Amino acid sequence: MRTFAHPVFICSLALFCLNQLLEWQRIYIAPLHQYLDDLLCMPLVLTVALAAERLYFDNYSFVLPLRYSWWAILLFSIFFELLLPQLSKVYTADAWDVLCYSCGAMLFHCTINKAPAPAPEL
Repeated sequence: MRTFAHPVFICSLALFCLNQLLEWQRIYIAPLHQYLDDLLCMPLVLTVALAAERLYFDNYSFVLPLRYSWWAILLFSIFFELLLPQLSKVYTADAWDVLCYSCGAMLFHCTINKAPAPAPEL
């Protein structure tokens, strides 16, 4: 599916995997360790949602409405910044994470969330 072939999605996925690999090796690079996953979260999650919508509706020029991103930011913020820190001391609430979610959603909307260019006629 061409949705997953977008360079911003591929770059986000590669950076996420690289950051996870570094953390798995106990190599922590601040501020990447604290905020990179939160920044890349929305482009990755929203691209999967976009691909699912395009596949479900069989409409490959479908774009996600902005309200989907607002809901995603709100739900991720509530779950990861309010609920989880109350349930476990492993998690900490951080307002900067909400800003990273928002910036990631903007990145998604400005780059990935576009109707594909029509194929050239022969």
